[in-house]
Amino acid sequence: VPRRPDCDPCGKGIFSFLEKGEESLATSLCGRDAVQIIPATTTLNLEELETRLEKSGEVSRNEYLLQVRLEENELTLFPDGRAIVKGTNDPSRARSLYAKYVGG
Repeated sequence: VPRRPDCDPCGKGIFSFLEKGEESLATSLCGRDAVQIIPATTTLNLEELETRLEKSGEVSRNEYLLQVRLEENELTLFPDGRAIVKGTNDPSRARSLYAKYVGG
């Protein structure tokens, strides 16, 4: 993947996502059509989420993660609250999907 000068980590060497603070972070993953969300403080019960999200899309779960395939996006959720939202590069859209399907 070629480096983009406007990409904070790739082009500018700024790694703000490593400085996790009290606010959640949403960072576009360069060249992947995905956004990573790191909530400030959250843990997820993947078993409960699986049951709740089955009516929203195709769901698959193992001991490490839960994936939900929606119409235009895919959410990969981890027990520590992190998520990868595929199908968008827009952090605001990713946060909105996280809030809608996970909460917070």
